[in-house]
Amino acid sequence: MRIKQLIIENFRIFDKKIVIDFDNLTAFIGKNDIGKTTVLEALDIFFNGKNAQAKMDKDDLSKGSDSQEITIGVVFENFPEDLIIDADVPVSLKEEYLLNKEGLLEIYKVYPNGDIGKEKTCIKARHPVNDDLKDLLTLKINELKERAKKLRIDLSEEDKRVASRIRRAIRNAVERRDGKLELEEIEILINEKECKKIWDRLKDYLPLYALFKSDRQNLDQDDEVQDPIKFSIKKILRTEEMQKKLEEIRKKVESEITEIANRTIEKLSEMNPEVAQELKPKMSKPKWESVFKGITISSEREIPLNKRGSGVRRLILLNFFRAEAEKKKEEGNIPNIIYAFEEPETSQHPKYQKKLIEAFLKLSEREDTQIILTTHSPGIAGLLPIESLRFLCKENGSVVVKKGSEEILQKIAKSLGILPSVDKSKIDSLKLIVCVEGPTDVDFFKRLATIVDKDLRIDFENDQRIVIIPLGGSDLKHWVDNHYLRKLGLPEVHIYDGDRKDYRKIAEKIENRDDKSRGFTTEKRAIENYVHPQIIEEIFEELKSVSIIDRTQHNWLAAWDKWNVPNKIKNRGVKLREKGIKEKLCTEGIDKMTPELFKELGAWDEISRWFRTMRKLLE
Repeated sequence: MRIKQLIIENFRIFDKKIVIDFDNLTAFIGKNDIGKTTVLEALDIFFNGKNAQAKMDKDDLSKGSDSQEITIGVVFENFPEDLIIDADVPVSLKEEYLLNKEGLLEIYKVYPNGDIGKEKTCIKARHPVNDDLKDLLTLKINELKERAKKLRIDLSEEDKRVASRIRRAIRNAVERRDGKLELEEIEILINEKECKKIWDRLKDYLPLYALFKSDRQNLDQDDEVQDPIKFSIKKILRTEEMQKKLEEIRKKVESEITEIANRTIEKLSEMNPEVAQELKPKMSKPKWESVFKGITISSEREIPLNKRGSGVRRLILLNFFRAEAEKKKEEGNIPNIIYAFEEPETSQHPKYQKKLIEAFLKLSEREDTQIILTTHSPGIAGLLPIESLRFLCKENGSVVVKKGSEEILQKIAKSLGILPSVDKSKIDSLKLIVCVEGPTDVDFFKRLATIVDKDLRIDFENDQRIVIIPLGGSDLKHWVDNHYLRKLGLPEVHIYDGDRKDYRKIAEKIENRDDKSRGFTTEKRAIENYVHPQIIEEIFEELKSVSIIDRTQHNWLAAWDKWNVPNKIKNRGVKLREKGIKEKLCTEGIDKMTPELFKELGAWDEISRWFRTMRKLLE
């Protein structure tokens, strides 16, 4: 399950209802005391309840609000289609009318006076409101049979042990009687009565939520270090393989304990039959996570980590995330997990901040992982994609959250004080701006520049005469750089993917400029098509025994030039999002390419033409 939206109302600074969109990686940006931490803690309370790090009480009610209830809601996508609730029979959330009007799972938790102990859980759903249907989910199985009897519904063909089957029969009969089901979006209380069975099963599918706060605690087993281990333990214990093993252990222990208990009761019955008759063995379900709570990370000198510097402690956390990113090939069927990290820049050198963000970006490529960050650091914001940004600011006295887009980037830049990265003292050295589609294209061209013929090579990293920036899908820092550099009146070389008409029109306009600028679109579909299939089969583990395309066919290259390569790779079983596949192609893939392989793709002359144009404009 993946968070699509968060809804908050009457919680701290969010006095009015606010709906916040989430992506695979979502970064909340804004000044201090604008609500960034409140967003993270609202999710912590929603997912972890009484075990949340964040605490809630009546003081968390928004000041000036007439309501005495705090509401936190989450809209989920990628939820399970079926649940096993009773008699091992799958139940569809759609068939039970438990999805909202967009077909998503929308769950609300309401806290009267901010009291977590009085939490009410509701599902907002487009549900039948016919008189005989609106309360079906609350009825016990005997009550459902009575309802069916009252409506003269024949249940002879239904399994009367399965509540969902009886509900379905009743709905079908009422629809035939009334001609239609009257559907309205209503809130259904699901943590009480018979609905609780559905909620108990749904809870098993909710993501794990790990919140890492920026403030330091001074405990021997500091949560700041322990949380990664705790959540790793939870992930491991909840894998399908581990659940089977633990269940085998539980059954074995229960069997032997039951045998001992029954023998004890038998002996007791010889002395006092009345007492023995009242007794029977019962074993509570073990809490496996607590069995492993003593696992820690410590130094050889036995110095407690909470006595080490905060930078070292956070560095351990940084490398936990890096290790998670590198483990992605090894992991199999694990529940979704959400990592929420408050101010990752805290106590870290800028070099390590960058590595941490790189780890976050890699983790967010997984389909089972979401990353949430808060920051007011220009350095961190500048490393993130525009679409991941959420800008918090006040409008008409209330906090609003605006999604990253071209329209609000100037506001973010101004708020955080982001400046272009080009050294102003060396602006006079600039002769050429190279514009490409996105950050992965930057990686592609930097690496490609080391493979072309020696007389065409360009050192994009160190040559002060040239700067390369992404324009489409660029991150915030690159956007600011571009708007700054565009005023310099320098010639530009634009190279974009050839699969979009709008890019071809842009390239044509650039060609018509009178400042020596040049515009290109790729002859192949996209830059990913410039990586040879042989290399692709080498760098993706899942493709080492699979041919991505049959190169014995005489027309394979014509087909390859038009392929959506990342999509084809993903459909071959590679467990990365397309964004992660593109990144791998534009780094590892290009690093392994040779002039001979480019020539086999029919791309060498085109690539040489790009770099020949750049070299000429640098003269």
